[in-house]
Amino acid sequence: MSSTKFILGALVGAAIGVQIGILVAPEKGEVTRKKISKKSGEYLDDVTGKLNTFFDTLTKKVSDVSDEVDKLAKKAKAEVDKVTK
Repeated sequence: MSSTKFILGALVGAAIGVQIGILVAPEKGEVTRKKISKKSGEYLDDVTGKLNTFFDTLTKKVSDVSDEVDKLAKKAKAEVDKVTK
């Protein structure tokens, strides 16, 4: 969980850094605002895609672990039933 927070923090930090860089660039306010809006949308799409991929992977792994636990529980129950008979 710690690495996930680090990666998310790094992405947010990079996005903020780019935004600050755009703000201090010597261009008209209107051009700068358009760039900020465009880049913000791009970063939001990128982060959303990465989070969706992360959660899809996490969901699959949780499902796999759950299936394995079910198999082990059934096997243990069968062994208990075998011993008690």
